[in-house]
Amino acid sequence: MILIDILEEHLEEADFLWQQRQNALYDRVYNLDDLAELEERLLAHLDGLVLGEKEAWKLLGPKLSSGEEGEVFSAAFVALDSRDPSKIDLVNKTFLEAEDNVLNGICYAFKHTMNQEVENILRSMLNSDNGRIQAASIDCLSLRRISIDTNRLQAFLSKKDTRIIAATVSAVGRLRINQLSEEAERFLENEIMEVRREAIKTGLLLGSRKSLDACRRIIINRTEGADQLIEYLGLMGQPDDANILINTMNDPGLVRNAITALGLLGNISTVELLIQSASGPKLSRLAGEAISRITGVDIVSEKFVAEKTVEPQIPSSEVEEEEEDLSDPDEDIPFPDVEKLKGWWRSNASRYDKRVRYRNGQPYSNQVLKEILKNGNLPARHHAAFEIALLNPSSPYLETHAFSTLQRNYA
Repeated sequence: MILIDILEEHLEEADFLWQQRQNALYDRVYNLDDLAELEERLLAHLDGLVLGEKEAWKLLGPKLSSGEEGEVFSAAFVALDSRDPSKIDLVNKTFLEAEDNVLNGICYAFKHTMNQEVENILRSMLNSDNGRIQAASIDCLSLRRISIDTNRLQAFLSKKDTRIIAATVSAVGRLRINQLSEEAERFLENEIMEVRREAIKTGLLLGSRKSLDACRRIIINRTEGADQLIEYLGLMGQPDDANILINTMNDPGLVRNAITALGLLGNISTVELLIQSASGPKLSRLAGEAISRITGVDIVSEKFVAEKTVEPQIPSSEVEEEEEDLSDPDEDIPFPDVEKLKGWWRSNASRYDKRVRYRNGQPYSNQVLKEILKNGNLPARHHAAFEIALLNPSSPYLETHAFSTLQRNYA
């Protein structure tokens, strides 16, 4: 008999590793190989729960409808992997009533399961009269690169439910459905930020000039959601957008995003400004990363790491807010020695052509982006996948949040 404490340990570890995987997607420490190793450990514990059969399901069944996100994901994933009709039916019924953690957990299981029957499940869910479930099903199908009838998508874009609209607009971009480009453009000025953001992203993927102009307006006017869109200006690589990004550096709420976007833009003319930004402790590491992203200079191997670092000071007025989130978004980036960077740049600036866009010190190209997809850290891979889609309009969009095995099959 399988001991219940072993099954409990499998579930506890699966829940922990799921959360770790989700965090890793935005962690500079992880690359695709690291993600694969993490997922291998996660799947080993899920396999243990599959092998636990009835005893394991006694533990998992209640978690499906009331657990934390990782527990719900584990229960739904095990049910789908078991191919047991009664368990899968329970997942489907729970999904139809799901909200919050339960909805998210089951959605992630649908997105990542190896059970190909999930396509039929999700297609049937498109007929639900619940907008939340329809939106989630569209999202899951499009992430898995499963085609959705164009007329069906067009009908969804006529719905009033903004959740359905946002998911459908996103699917139009993911699935590269050019014939719905103008339909997606209708939502560029939508009052709901999520809809507006997805419309702009999809429009950029489909080559819509209107989408790029809408993105610029939001950033210039500091409209709600500007912080979520500013990196797109860097990814689009238009030299004239450097001025827009530089102007946003005066806004405390946008300066971090602007520095990242300048690094993605790859314009040599911005390096001196970024070196200036690296002089202050609060932005020093982020600016150093942007400089490296443009020029390719390795701050660690070149021994440009500051010997003494001054940790960013939190103003007393912000202490209460900061107490809730003590994480350091730049903890994985070294503090650059600004004087050494200045000296290096004085000696090396002439090597770079101001007319050329750079990424990691190389002229920007499809090949450079593919190298980032292969060996870059996970946040950099998200950017590279989007940029490769821009350069290759007829190619499928690589979803870098998918499990590593699927990503490698897609690449």
